[in-house]
Amino acid sequence: MHDIKFIKKEPKKFDDFLEKRNLPPTSKKLIEIHNNYLKFLNSKETLQQKRNELSTSIGKLSKESEKTDTESIKKKVVKIKNDIQELEDLSNKKMQELNTILENIPNILDEKVPYGKSDKDNKVYRIGGKIQKKDFNPVDHVVLGEKLNLINYRQASNISGSRFSVLRSELALLNRALINYMLDKHTLKNGYVEYLVPELVKSKALFGTGQLPKFKADLFQTSNDLWLIPTGEVSLTNLHRESIISNKDLPLRYTTYTNCFRSEAGSAGIDTKGLIREHQFGKVELVSITEPEKSENELYRMIDCVENILKDLQLPYRIICLCSGDTGFSASITYDFEVWMPGQKKFREVSSCSNCKDFQARRMKMRIKDDNTIFFPHTLNGSGLAVGRLIVAIIENYQTKDGHINIPSVLQKYMGGKENIK
Repeated sequence: MHDIKFIKKEPKKFDDFLEKRNLPPTSKKLIEIHNNYLKFLNSKETLQQKRNELSTSIGKLSKESEKTDTESIKKKVVKIKNDIQELEDLSNKKMQELNTILENIPNILDEKVPYGKSDKDNKVYRIGGKIQKKDFNPVDHVVLGEKLNLINYRQASNISGSRFSVLRSELALLNRALINYMLDKHTLKNGYVEYLVPELVKSKALFGTGQLPKFKADLFQTSNDLWLIPTGEVSLTNLHRESIISNKDLPLRYTTYTNCFRSEAGSAGIDTKGLIREHQFGKVELVSITEPEKSENELYRMIDCVENILKDLQLPYRIICLCSGDTGFSASITYDFEVWMPGQKKFREVSSCSNCKDFQARRMKMRIKDDNTIFFPHTLNGSGLAVGRLIVAIIENYQTKDGHINIPSVLQKYMGGKENIK
């Protein structure tokens, strides 16, 4: 959510930001709506003052003389009361119109975000690991998973339809091993506090993090104003909605594992089979809440936490700074982690780390209090990481010539000492 005071103070700067997002200028329209809102509001306050004065005069006149005719003054008060209600309706209408536009405008981009129109304009920030050349043609995770009877899409389709999977035996164990390893890493090493959070949330929670109202088509709605979460970020960040946090408690660093649910609207025909793009998937999430001047360093700290997991797993990766045309709605700046998938012969995203600055805090009315002031904190989130996509990366990078899958050494203790899947 944007601050109308900032827009009125810096209209050109706001429109320049919109242009970087490939959006038309909007400041003139927003300022006009807000000025009309203020006009109606000021007129209402003037009438309220006049009504109060007349109401007071009726009492005085009644005491001074029983013969005094106060009916004409009473009629004026009734007329003013109706005018006040009309002005209140008009001011409320203008504020609603203003908020409807503001809540659909994405976050202001960080100056470091490169300009671009699509993911083709994203910039490589850093490359890590080394792509190992194999003396055989590696297959993708679906082929190998089905061959080893570890993935079953026929069963998943019978139960739930397309974009679901059933994992069994050692692959289900690998899924659990990754969750336990990453949560241990983030809590014991990286200083995040673990939470177990609801996977059904109210509309106001999704509004706070920016999924509603603009991305309703991407979500699964149930009943009683409850929605399935698209990411653990929603539950973790909303832990402090409509609250005031002491700056002495900052930074707050939270992690959780949740199932996530996305309708994958607009993805018809893309990754319809496999663990890359499913309606239900598991993810370890990271969220930080910090002071504005410290959020940039907090973002790089979060990036390091995610990167060290990929280093532990010895997977070849690259970090991408998303361009202006590819940066998400709530993010001010985003870095994606992509892992090389030899079976698909391309890099695929496994994590995103974003600084949302005060955008989400404003939407959910989360504030920070220090000794003298109250202000909005900055919120950050990152996938720490997507479990299914890591499974894909391990299957494709650790497959052997004879069709087995070696287990990364860091995960073996979480799998009862098992070194490979045959």
